[in-house]
Amino acid sequence: MLTQEMKSRSERCCCRYCGSKLAIHVVIFNQYGGAGAELYCPNCNKIEFGTEPAIYTAAKDFVDEMDFSHYFNLEDNERTYQLNIAKVCDILSWGGKSLGWLDKNGLKYPTENNEVVL
Repeated sequence: MLTQEMKSRSERCCCRYCGSKLAIHVVIFNQYGGAGAELYCPNCNKIEFGTEPAIYTAAKDFVDEMDFSHYFNLEDNERTYQLNIAKVCDILSWGGKSLGWLDKNGLKYPTENNEVVL
């Protein structure tokens, strides 16, 4: 089912792995009629909920500058690099939500302080 949130995220968000624009695709889950609209990254060929472009940029910069590697047991290649960026995107998104800087409509300006975390 195509929702307003899905349309909004496809216009606003990018892939957590490669930073590409997301598209809405109808995905067929099985031959007996299981299908639905999903956010999809055409570059990675995967279903992806996405992240805010500012968060992706900050995560990519962090991985590059700090030589961050959460997946130290995997071979150092492009795929591992993308996984690391996606992991930092998840961390930054969680922090943004906890601090009141991020909600379902994206980053909020000006920010609100979350008294629970502070």
